[in-house]
Amino acid sequence: MTAAREPAEASVGHAVAQATESLGRLRGRIATQHAEGGLGYATCGLATDLFDALVIEVWQSVIAGCKPAEAERLTRQVALVAHGGFGRREMAPYSDIDLMLLSDGGIDAGLVANVARRLVQDLFDAGLTVGQSVRSVAEAAQLSSGDATIFSTLLDCRTLAGRNDLVGRLRSRLWGIVRRGRRRMTALLSAARDEERRKFGETVFLLEPNVKRSPGGLRDVQLIRWLGLVRWGDESWTETATLDDLARAGGLTRDDADAVRDAAEFLLRLRNELHLHAGKAADELTRDEQVRIAAARGIEAAGGMLGVERFMQDYFRHTRRVADVADAIAAECRQPPALQRWVTGLFGHRVDGRYAVGPGSIRVLSGAPAAATESIDGALRLLELSALYGLPVDSGAWQRVRAAVQNRMEPVGPAERRRFLALFEAPDSIGTTLRSLHEVGLLEQFVPPFAHARHLLQFNNYHKYTVDEHCIVAVEKAVALTDDESWLGSVWRQIKRKGTVLLALLIHDLGKGFDEDHSEVGARIARDVAVLFQLPDDEAEILVFLVHKHLLMAHLAFRRDVDDNSLVVRFAREVGSPEVLRMLTVLTAADVSAVGPGTWTRWKGDLLGDLYYRTLGYLDGESPSLRAERTGRALEALLTDRDPSDQIVELARTLPLSYLRDRDPEAILEHISQLARLPDDGVVVECQWQEETSTLAITVGTREAVANGIFHRLTGALTSQRLEILAADIHTLPGGLIIDHFVVHDPDFSGAPPAERLADIREAVRKALRVGDRPVFTRLWNPFAPQPTPASLLPTRVLFDNESSERSTILEVFTHDSAGLLYSIARTLFDAGISVQAAKIGTYSDQVVDAFHISDKAGRKITDAQQMESLRRALEKVATPPGPP
Repeated sequence: MTAAREPAEASVGHAVAQATESLGRLRGRIATQHAEGGLGYATCGLATDLFDALVIEVWQSVIAGCKPAEAERLTRQVALVAHGGFGRREMAPYSDIDLMLLSDGGIDAGLVANVARRLVQDLFDAGLTVGQSVRSVAEAAQLSSGDATIFSTLLDCRTLAGRNDLVGRLRSRLWGIVRRGRRRMTALLSAARDEERRKFGETVFLLEPNVKRSPGGLRDVQLIRWLGLVRWGDESWTETATLDDLARAGGLTRDDADAVRDAAEFLLRLRNELHLHAGKAADELTRDEQVRIAAARGIEAAGGMLGVERFMQDYFRHTRRVADVADAIAAECRQPPALQRWVTGLFGHRVDGRYAVGPGSIRVLSGAPAAATESIDGALRLLELSALYGLPVDSGAWQRVRAAVQNRMEPVGPAERRRFLALFEAPDSIGTTLRSLHEVGLLEQFVPPFAHARHLLQFNNYHKYTVDEHCIVAVEKAVALTDDESWLGSVWRQIKRKGTVLLALLIHDLGKGFDEDHSEVGARIARDVAVLFQLPDDEAEILVFLVHKHLLMAHLAFRRDVDDNSLVVRFAREVGSPEVLRMLTVLTAADVSAVGPGTWTRWKGDLLGDLYYRTLGYLDGESPSLRAERTGRALEALLTDRDPSDQIVELARTLPLSYLRDRDPEAILEHISQLARLPDDGVVVECQWQEETSTLAITVGTREAVANGIFHRLTGALTSQRLEILAADIHTLPGGLIIDHFVVHDPDFSGAPPAERLADIREAVRKALRVGDRPVFTRLWNPFAPQPTPASLLPTRVLFDNESSERSTILEVFTHDSAGLLYSIARTLFDAGISVQAAKIGTYSDQVVDAFHISDKAGRKITDAQQMESLRRALEKVATPPGPP
């Protein structure tokens, strides 16, 4: 019997070899059509046809390898079925092949399973990735009833070979499931998609989106069709259902159907490009790919925008529209039946003779005039009622608003703008209100510059959202301070004109995407907005200031040494009043928080709070500086019984405020007592966990004679222990004593580090001062962190500022993070004969902004142009990440 099967086995092997050889040719044809400008749909159709032929050929070889009786039963009782993207004929060049062996249930399951294994193995050997299942019609229908993924993939199934009527029987079963529970199945489909969105990002505006699974991607295009089929379709739709069918059934507007179709074409062609360039399945639109594709498509920089930013603006325009349509259809599917809506409407009340309020939403009454939804007045009234009663606007009503906007509503007038501003006086709902207006295209009619910012990408590793999304998120972050129990929440609650702050946040970044500095452009936009909304002169002046100076407070708090009183005095003079200071403080916190997840930390809150209270002291006659002043007074009380000439007392008077901020007075007294007794070669290392900011304060006390280049040695030692340095203060005290104070984050521990860890840190510091060998740097491996690529790296910048501080030059280094970066910078400064008084270290995603207060060895500013240029070149050399090997 074995000998009798050898020819068949050889035939199968030959078929696999042929399939392997032809697969490369097939993908070559697909690549050629794509390169010649083929449409996404057409290229996917070609790929599907070619893969159909290859799969059928292998299937036939597998059947030919069976015994004649088995082959006859398989042909008569089993169908080879394509489903999912293969069934929809949307195959990308390296997509998985989704197959099912569908039987009538009357054939031996073992026989079908054996054939399935052989088929999968042969296709795999040929170079294809296959997802395969074996089901009877009854089993497939039963599984579909409770699993949205199976249900949706089988909605798009077709017969490749074998028995022709089985797919029709399965389709009838699926429609039976739909007829028995349309609402249940749409809920399952929506829930499955929501779960997928949570895994691949809950916003359209992702730095590196997945073109298939991220919000607004191809999966949402498919969801629109699936929900439309289940909500409005019938059996006649299944094989030929299109977006046009959905529009004719009333599930989509004609404009939405056209927009989704265009988006699908854009995304399919883009996905084909990603696959072909990678030579494998690749759906992530990485930063490197964004740059490459924009260049390949000839999209050049224009109007202050990079070519890649223009490309991604187009991408987000498509995906935002798809996501909006998908969300609208999902909301419509959640609507209760008409009878239930009529009954629940009896429990609400009527407003203006047009609207019904409650119990679950704001609805438009039957028979209400078209203006209830098809006018600016109607749209605003729906949002006003929503804010007043805390209820969402009925999705059907808001869909009619959207359709009216697409058909061009009447222009916005002064009265409507006054009502728009009044919405800011109900801040709890302003985020939802702004999103609703932006979604349908009304926000830019109230604030015209918002049109330019729509879907505008900020191509850096700092901002995670587009400009329009960032501005709205910033508004939401400010409103969220209402219930915040920290000092920042207290500041927000003290602000009397909250609407001004929220309007400033809404427009603060609208100057981006132009050649000129965005703060300067933003100031002009703010002036225009103030005129447009007829703001009083004093309020207009504040609005312009907040937008123009929206980076100022973050710049000082996070990148300057605020122990330098001259900086704080100049800032206080510029702000002018406690109320404006409160406004700018909240705007700063909200702006930083809205950059992306994890950008706002308790450490940044502490830095901002310190600057706020210091500045407030100059503006209102008081001078609180958070913990520093309280600690200083407590330390003085502990020293009252000591002689003023006592070295410990003299040291206490010269301690830096940054050191006082991070220590209890008793711990400080113990530390300076050790310093006072320190021998010439002595070193004191103190580590203290700070619960409030989840940081570790490390203070090193020693003498100047211990070693040359103490600062760079210490930064090297700490970095070699994988510590992330957030701030550093360097102080020389009387008698040649040195106190270097660091605040660090320890990524190895989520809470307070154990004693063993602190001992390792102390030993590393002592060794660095004693030996001075170049440290070895390691970095924790994070497989999920975006990996830098040469195309996405921004150039290193080194800037000198001799204006802001009266006593030192401020040096700023902007670059890409790398292991041992701070050590390299500090060592370069030391080698150049530069003294560092203080340092602020900022890391945002993988971008670094390091600021150093520096002087020469005599304590003078660095003013010589040749010296600054030499230092700039040296720093750029050590701070620029190495290129690929």
